[in-house]
Amino acid sequence: MRPTALLTFLLSLALTTPAGTQLSPRAAARARHVMLFLADAGGIPTIHAASLLASGSPRSLFVQGMPHVALVDTSAADAWVTDSAAGMTAIVTGRKTNNGVLSQGPDAIRKETDGAPLQSILEYAEARGLSTGIVTNDSAAGATPAALYAKANDRGKAAEIILQAFSPRHGDGVDVLIGGGRTALAKAVAETGRDLSAVASAANRALLTDVSEVPADARRAIVLYDGEFDLAPAVRTARAVLARNPRGSFLMVECDVHTDRLRRGLERMVAFDRIIREAAADAGSDTLVLFTADHSFGLRVHQGATGTNLLDGLDAVTEAANDASVKSLRLPNLSMDGTHTGEPVMAAAQGPGSFRVRGYLSNTDLFGVMLRAYGWRDQRSAGHQ
Repeated sequence: MRPTALLTFLLSLALTTPAGTQLSPRAAARARHVMLFLADAGGIPTIHAASLLASGSPRSLFVQGMPHVALVDTSAADAWVTDSAAGMTAIVTGRKTNNGVLSQGPDAIRKETDGAPLQSILEYAEARGLSTGIVTNDSAAGATPAALYAKANDRGKAAEIILQAFSPRHGDGVDVLIGGGRTALAKAVAETGRDLSAVASAANRALLTDVSEVPADARRAIVLYDGEFDLAPAVRTARAVLARNPRGSFLMVECDVHTDRLRRGLERMVAFDRIIREAAADAGSDTLVLFTADHSFGLRVHQGATGTNLLDGLDAVTEAANDASVKSLRLPNLSMDGTHTGEPVMAAAQGPGSFRVRGYLSNTDLFGVMLRAYGWRDQRSAGHQ
């Protein structure tokens, strides 16, 4: 081929090569930090309703305006509709499993038989010397955070799960763990004949009661709460601690936005969106920010004129007005069926590797988005889990 013809061919190839292939200049950028924001039950209906509640506009949330967006299938290995255990396992290990199972393969039988252990993106980061963190307003041993650091054939094995946070398979374990369930977890561990505080102390970590107790120069922090706490300062604390590692970090932040408690769920989604906006604004060019949900939920906006109150009629429903969980609800503008649902959720991203968030993905693809953003290989290709 003559030089001029070759140059023309290469230029044409560069202009037509799809994003994400080796010839894409964007593929060369790698992330040093990854922040995964997970809205538990935060499907598209919840995001839409939260935006309407916040501003009266259907597109007012930060996550709705992120530069790269995709739809994500959320099915489990054994069901069209996933629970949080199987849903989060798919997102953070790249493998689907059965409902109720945490980071074990689909050969697991819930409550009966363990499956093949699956390595999570947090464990990949630990093995490479990065700092890792988890922040959740659910229990620290809840299904979403647990899928990152534990393997269990039943998400309900709280003691077995939380103890795995102190006996890591890779690296030195989760560096920052901030979540709820302090008393319940201590009781569950005590029933096994062990003391949670003593286990933490033996691992050179103290169980703190509030993020204000985290030392200014800390590189590790375990904070367990009872009841509600403000997620925003917890996320800021986690980010500050993790930033001290020059190698990089992985952080997962979960916000439970189930709308069986309608007002609470939507207000939490609005507040979570503000947290994501702040973190994304502070993130450097070396940080992948990824938002998604593990599954959707039975919520629909079925009516409502512009300028009206989305939650008209809610205060007349005694249980919901008292922030109690309700199984079903029909208001003038909203209807709610208190179940997980199987429709796709949204993923949105910015930063290195975010261009891979596009089209119609599987929940297992999000693991690959994060792994490739770091520039790492999937160890399963080498026969490892």
